[in-house]
Amino acid sequence: MTGFSRTPSAPSPRSVAPAARTGLGVTLSVVGMAAVLGASACDSALGDGNASMMPVPFGTSNSNTVNVQGTSNNPTGQAGSTERGAASLSSIQNNGPTTDANGAPLPAEMLGPLTMCPTPGPRQIRRLTSTQYRNTLVAVFDDPGVPDAPVLSDPSTLGYGVDADDSLVQGLDADALMGLAENIATWATTNNKLNTFSNGCTNNDQNCQEQFIKNLGQRISREPIVQERVNEYRKLFSAPGVTNFQEGAAAVLTAMVQSPYLLYRRELGPTDPNRSAESYKLTAFEVASELSYFLTNAPPDDELMQAAQQNRLSSQDDIDREATRLIGTDAAKGVFGQFVRGWTDIDRLLIKAKSGADFPDELRQDMLQETTRLFDDVLNRDDGTIGELFSAPYTYVNKRLSDFYGIQGASGDGFERVDISDGRRVPGLLGQGSYLTAHALADNSSPVQRAFVVRERFLCNDLPEVPTNLDTNLKPQVSGNTSRERYALHSSQEPCHSCHKLMDPIGFTFEHYDGFGRRREMEAGKPVDSSGGIPLMKGRDLVSPEMTFPLDGVDGLAAYLSELEDVRACMINNLAYFGYGIANEGKWPSSEKVCTDNFIRQEARDSGNTLKSALMAVLHAPHFTTRVRDE
Repeated sequence: MTGFSRTPSAPSPRSVAPAARTGLGVTLSVVGMAAVLGASACDSALGDGNASMMPVPFGTSNSNTVNVQGTSNNPTGQAGSTERGAASLSSIQNNGPTTDANGAPLPAEMLGPLTMCPTPGPRQIRRLTSTQYRNTLVAVFDDPGVPDAPVLSDPSTLGYGVDADDSLVQGLDADALMGLAENIATWATTNNKLNTFSNGCTNNDQNCQEQFIKNLGQRISREPIVQERVNEYRKLFSAPGVTNFQEGAAAVLTAMVQSPYLLYRRELGPTDPNRSAESYKLTAFEVASELSYFLTNAPPDDELMQAAQQNRLSSQDDIDREATRLIGTDAAKGVFGQFVRGWTDIDRLLIKAKSGADFPDELRQDMLQETTRLFDDVLNRDDGTIGELFSAPYTYVNKRLSDFYGIQGASGDGFERVDISDGRRVPGLLGQGSYLTAHALADNSSPVQRAFVVRERFLCNDLPEVPTNLDTNLKPQVSGNTSRERYALHSSQEPCHSCHKLMDPIGFTFEHYDGFGRRREMEAGKPVDSSGGIPLMKGRDLVSPEMTFPLDGVDGLAAYLSELEDVRACMINNLAYFGYGIANEGKWPSSEKVCTDNFIRQEARDSGNTLKSALMAVLHAPHFTTRVRDE
């Protein structure tokens, strides 16, 4: 089994914050619990007795795990690094070609078998996203009126705000959390929310205090609170300035709202420092949180918590039962709308500068909704394949969007499924306004931007870096020149040519669609030329000798991508990262991560490469419920 080592982290200076005032005459110095209750209150459940596994929740990187030293479970034999590596989704392992000698996609039955290995990934602690934190507070009180404030930021890594290493609680975040905690405690007291967690008991005695701490603590932590932590929290009922049960309960609430147990998701397994097993099986409560936050961006609901309490999350059937229920919720639709917008990098559409036509916010939102509705339709059909995301002969539009596209079929504000098999629009994602408009410039169609997303997001190509200090601006448009001619001139000479030859042939296939995603047959008084192709790559370079698979327009590109194994593998890499939050060579090297990637790909392949089977395979992979041993 994989060998691991760790370098202990020094406590962050932000572990102790300025005094928090509950507004009830109680002054506490508390961020998380450490400042008032002592480090043991945090360490008991977030660590396992290994000093280097203890969280450093405030102000430093949450990269608790370092890497393999090269083992029999490391298929490439590459030694790991103990330093944080670059985030990447470009590692795809194929045993054999995925295209024929001419570059055409091979059918699934002709693909080589994937290398299978049992190694899951590392244990980790993941900070909630700002949305998850907010949704958790609403769930704790079952009240959307709970005070809110912008206390957490979600850095975008690889197009998503889910990265476990980049989501930190910085100094200003800690101060903001303290202020929010005070407001929530005051709100809860004023609105009689505190007694809910003590079952109506208000005597300032051990019984009432423990009822309150255990009930609130389980809601906050998403797992039962151990007696050691209960005892530590009880000290707040006798803190200076606390004179009654309500003030003590408010002090406990203030501490819990800032605690690592609320802010962080634990994926650690049992907290036994003497264990010698080669891997860690995550607890039922950890699995419940994984499922719920991944699929709904919210904490486990009562049904899922009950399943965890009754140990009904230990089998694949158990996970399937709960996942199927959650995937059907409106919350899940929102989560996977967020995923597809990140995968296709189209959120930029909302702020994209445009010139030459009226482009109101309502139309931009319609375009985004067209994309999320297609993804939701494919995901929730048992026969909806990954390839259908690029080949779907239908789309979802309302009248405003259909009028903009110049197609018939929608009659009102509501979205309707419209058949486009007659060629009125390019099928799938590539023909949607969200993609075509988000990846265009203010005044032109930008073949390079459209091609770049194909390379990076759909093929997971590892592209060469743009040279520093290189002027990438286009020269002014020459009257009578088309966009294609303008870009061809720009990329005809070095240093531009070596990079543009990877992009331009792809981007030119989009030229029948202007910078707003509208169909055009003429530009600058000339017939549009949308001929192009896919220059085949190996690693960062073109294959040798250079070869381009020819395509006539973006319809051909969409058909090509819909059939290509590398596209399916790339989408799965993105989906797994969205669920697991790890894309860091220094934390989970690709030589190990390929074990999980290939498991997901093989299960999806065995189920016809449906989008739903790929999602379920993310949940079935050993990494979802098991982690490697730490050394």
